Amino acid sequence: MRKQLDTMTKHLTQEEIKKKMLEEEAVFVGNEQLETPPEWLVNKIAVNEWFRLVEQFNKKSMISNLDYTNLGAYCNAFARYEDIVKRLKLNVTIAGEVNQLVGLELKYSDEMRKYGALLGLTMGSRLQVGNVIIKGQEENIKDDFGDI
Repeated sequence: MRKQLDTMTKHLTQEEIKKKMLEEEAVFVGNEQLETPPEWLVNKIAVNEWFRLVEQFNKKSMISNLDYTNLGAYCNAFARYEDIVKRLKLNVTIAGEVNQLVGLELKYSDEMRKYGALLGLTMGSRLQVGNVIIKGQEENIKDDFGDI
């Protein structure tokens, strides 16, 4: 499996680094599409979540235009989940509807977890990438200075 340059643990020569940078540049698809949320988001809550996540992704992320649909699906699941939780909390339901809402709450929670993992929103997915980055930095230090 190919890795991004900044997540590699192997020590690379300058020539290998330049080659990897060119490879990454050749396949980079950009993230400009993420500036505008899709029209098919279900409500204002989903749109607000879109903007909140894109702002965070812009700080440090590998997310790109290819994640557009996954991000939209996550935002819709988030909006629906929030609505259901509010309805359950306020008890604005009839007795038979509670079981249906709890089932939907679990469904949208699972969807958020699935799409969140794909987008790097979970601690586990971020720690995996972080672990690879730290190992690479440690190997670079060891290569430069040896075991101290």
